Amino acid sequence: MTSTQRDLSASQANDPPRDLAFPPFAKSLNASGDPLTGLASRTQFTDFLAGSLRMHGDSEDSFAVVLLDIDRFRDMNDRVGPAVCEKLLCLMAQRLRTIGRSASLVGRTSGDGFGLIVRDASVAVEFAEMLLSFLTRPFAVDGHAVTLGVSIGVARAGLHGREALELLHAANLAVHDAKRSGGSRVRMFDPSMRQHALNLHTLETDLRAATATQRIELQRALIGHQFELHYQPQVSLVTGFVTGFEALLRWRHPERGLVAPDQFLPVAEDIGLMDLLGDSVLRSACTEAASWPVSGSGRPLRVAVNVSPTQLRNRGTLIEALRRALAETGLPPERLEIELTESALVEDITSAMLAIRDMGVAISLDDFGVGYSSLGRLCQHPFNRIKIDRSFVSRLNEAAPSDVWNAGESMIRAVVSLGKALNMETICEGVETVDQLRIAQRAGCAEVQGFLIGRPCLAKDVASAVERLGPASLHEWIGHE
Repeated sequence: MTSTQRDLSASQANDPPRDLAFPPFAKSLNASGDPLTGLASRTQFTDFLAGSLRMHGDSEDSFAVVLLDIDRFRDMNDRVGPAVCEKLLCLMAQRLRTIGRSASLVGRTSGDGFGLIVRDASVAVEFAEMLLSFLTRPFAVDGHAVTLGVSIGVARAGLHGREALELLHAANLAVHDAKRSGGSRVRMFDPSMRQHALNLHTLETDLRAATATQRIELQRALIGHQFELHYQPQVSLVTGFVTGFEALLRWRHPERGLVAPDQFLPVAEDIGLMDLLGDSVLRSACTEAASWPVSGSGRPLRVAVNVSPTQLRNRGTLIEALRRALAETGLPPERLEIELTESALVEDITSAMLAIRDMGVAISLDDFGVGYSSLGRLCQHPFNRIKIDRSFVSRLNEAAPSDVWNAGESMIRAVVSLGKALNMETICEGVETVDQLRIAQRAGCAEVQGFLIGRPCLAKDVASAVERLGPASLHEWIGHE
């Protein structure tokens, strides 16, 4: 066990604070630190870092800066209130004080961010990993156990920056990279992170420019200019006919080409454009679906539209947008389906879901099995359908061993059984091979969706997709050897 590990393993959740131990190059700080936590303030932390760099910054491996940020702290503040969050910050500060033998200085660098100066850069990543384990233990707050996610970034003095602000920026980029990777992890700064940050900034600038006119003329400009909807077919495993299409937003950038939603939707959410985009997608999907032909079974085709947690939080705005879209386009509400991701279930959205169901609009749970869902949450919410996440079938390829196949099919069967018990249909996403299609059918899934069935197409190609897909196609796939 290293000295870093001994320092951390000897510390408990709410131990009393110890005095910080400073290295020989430490500067004395004035008494006025951060008023909430008692740690060094951001100004003190930056000044101390600048002094340390002047004395030791010529070496490329002298010491390191470790920055950490609490994951989704803003959402937590909305849910539990600022008083509880301030207690959590103080408890976090207490834990950080306990590592005084391994760090030269501990400070609060932002609202929910903290910084440490680690004397030995060679063990900085090991220190950060141990710190992550230490900080993600449950906190005791008002008689409740609260567990926090923490993203940590590490940057080395000299190697990653010779000025205080430059080094802090490098460590902060590493924190953002940790958050993009899912949070609760450690990242060492890499120069490529600067280019990634520049690309995100450019993307945000382009997105603002692309939507500037849409704030005035939303429907006419938003989808009509650079944003467009593609539709992926969903097929019944009983009849073989198309039952509906999922609407997928794409950004046709004049220089970048077709931009995938996972690249621009997080940016849109950060800059407050999700309601704008969501309302436009809803209107356009309803408008285009209203003119679709009936399926080969004679049943009207439904259209599924994804709704983000941000839109659900603005319940009144979303409900009004739904009513307006249905009224203006004439699409019957039973032909519209709203898709929610599992992350939306973290918050109390029951009232919003009931209001949607009361309108006659169906609701499906997207990407089931890989997020926040539990049996209790599933029972509490009025879903019509469960969409089994593609990860359950994506690993079922020709090279997969038999135990993987059996486990995958068993998992799908379990979800299908759960859906039947709760009177919810199931649809299997990400079906790309005939073998995966067979598993979905054997497991009892009602419908499938994926590249084997059909790739997303423009609205003008929906009719041909409906004509192409049918019982003959299903029988050809299932009977294929």
